[in-house]
Amino acid sequence: MNLKKGLSYVAFGFLFTLVELNLNFQNGTINVMPDFIGWILFFLAFDKLGIYVENKKYLKWISLVMIILTGTIWVLGIAKPEISTDILTTTATIISLIYMFILFGALEQIARDYQSKKESTIHMLKIINLVLYAGFVITALGFAAASQGALAMLAAVLGVAALVAAIVTLVVLFQLRKEISGKLMDEE
Repeated sequence: MNLKKGLSYVAFGFLFTLVELNLNFQNGTINVMPDFIGWILFFLAFDKLGIYVENKKYLKWISLVMIILTGTIWVLGIAKPEISTDILTTTATIISLIYMFILFGALEQIARDYQSKKESTIHMLKIINLVLYAGFVITALGFAAASQGALAMLAAVLGVAALVAAIVTLVVLFQLRKEISGKLMDEE
């Protein structure tokens, strides 16, 4: 079923967009879980989620823009680590904040339509993820102006929280997928 595949794409998309696993080299850093892969998965998910995503066409275009934007940030980080990508990263994070609000709304609607026990958990994850993205925006905007030490510590805490949120989101979406599969099997 397309819905199940779409939920899988979204689950893994969250994993790639929320988790940053960096390898440090002499000339720079490489994120082995690049955001653009998550955005590709989100892009692929929209046709699978069908009627649950309002303004699907616009979100697909935003996904495409985010693939290009986050891909550019990733490539610049490897090829030209001396170039600052702070403005691009902050822009991507702000767009992500809005995008995630809409995406979680669609996930809540799917859970509601299938009378899932996961609806309230998805709502809680929506709030947690929005707070995390807002925190990333605040730290990105504040790096130039404030104490590097305090913001670096906040960024590290947000990174750990994002890892936990990504894993929990992944698990909850796969549980929702399994629950929907069971209900669809019962209907047959």
